[in-house]
Amino acid sequence: MAFTRILVVDDEPLVRTTIRRILERTGATVIEVATVAEALTILHSGVDLVITDVKLGEESGVDVARAAASQHPAPPVIAVSGFAEASDGLALGKAGVAAFVAKPFSAEDLLEVVEGLQAPRHFELDAVVRRVVGDWAMPDVLDAVRRAMVFEALARTHGNKAQAAQLLGISRQNLQNILSRGQV
Repeated sequence: MAFTRILVVDDEPLVRTTIRRILERTGATVIEVATVAEALTILHSGVDLVITDVKLGEESGVDVARAAASQHPAPPVIAVSGFAEASDGLALGKAGVAAFVAKPFSAEDLLEVVEGLQAPRHFELDAVVRRVVGDWAMPDVLDAVRRAMVFEALARTHGNKAQAAQLLGISRQNLQNILSRGQV
């Protein structure tokens, strides 16, 4: 299994223990917690995968998913629930949840979903930047990014410079100056 350190968040001890036992058979280290606050503490120490109940008493697994998405690298999140509503699905999707498993589920069901996910990979930012922009000087990179942003804003506003400037959060005069300097 690609995941070696897994966080399980559920307010029901029996469910947490069951999930832990299923995942420990794969050789993973599983940390069980019952609340969002406990989950946040563990997330900061780093995990490879998060499995969270959607309904955590008065709290929400959506908060756990959002916190996981802010980590670097962000671990995939599996949401589990027997009582999820349509609005939960939308919130989970926006929070970046990778998969959903309906309760009750079998060990095979859970393991199939887990094995279908990829563990987060650490990467070297410098290597990624070099691969994307080559050996360009920083001012050239910034000009390329600026050009792309202005073209995107103009495309989204059908060429309306006032709306494009508003979309970019700059004045129309500033947009016009950028255009007239030949930076776009």
